[in-house]
Amino acid sequence: MSSMWVRFNAESTKLWRVNDTRGATYTLDSQTLHNVSSSASLGVIKPSSDTARAWHAFDTVNLLWWNRDNPASICWSSHETDGNHCTELNIQWTDTSTDGPYYDIGSHTIHLSAADPDSEHTVLHESGHFFMNRLFNGFPSYTICTSQYIYNRAGSGTCAWVEGFADAVAAYLLGDYRYVWPNGTEMSFAYSSGWSTGDQVEGNVTGSLLDLWRNVDGGNWNRTITLLTSTAPSTFSEYFNTDRPKAGPPLSTGWDALSYLRSHSIQY
Repeated sequence: MSSMWVRFNAESTKLWRVNDTRGATYTLDSQTLHNVSSSASLGVIKPSSDTARAWHAFDTVNLLWWNRDNPASICWSSHETDGNHCTELNIQWTDTSTDGPYYDIGSHTIHLSAADPDSEHTVLHESGHFFMNRLFNGFPSYTICTSQYIYNRAGSGTCAWVEGFADAVAAYLLGDYRYVWPNGTEMSFAYSSGWSTGDQVEGNVTGSLLDLWRNVDGGNWNRTITLLTSTAPSTFSEYFNTDRPKAGPPLSTGWDALSYLRSHSIQY
């Protein structure tokens, strides 16, 4: 063989990809070997400093796909059973981007600013919005969360549910109980002095979901994932009070579950 090289694409089986603002998927090429006649080493292959964050974002989304709990296909939820026709998650990023972080529902695109991939919580939070979309086979009606929306202050029930679920996706997959921003600043989801009370607070919803999944529902989110493919709650109250009893067998709404909610100031 006169020459040979290997090209890696930041795309996984039409399930998710990272692209620039022109829609071009990031690629990474090995060195080119010439006059190859036997086994040869390609050496160390790593992205350049100006594209490394694209690959970090790409790799981070593996955590969500590995834990999507869909036995029906390789797709994101059991609504799609044909592995050749899965809805693809697009992640748009450049090393100079100031556009993000947010998820665009219509195009299934996450927009990330330049430093956002430094926070795996941010990447998985925005991916969590896409995941909710795939579980519901659509997206619940919700109040748009403004830039002034604060995780520990009361907003709306729908906004707290949508954002709290996305927070919980990130923390659950990373095995922690916090959110870490790209600059390293972090917050805990444990209810604290100065927080607003109730289920219209994003942080209260997040902490409650994490406690339910880890301490009440068998140590994982699998039964909630199954439940959310057949229901589409628009608030945490609807999820807990109306939909959890519909699971087969029912997910607990009794004293054990309620005690965890109370620790996050949610009283039902």
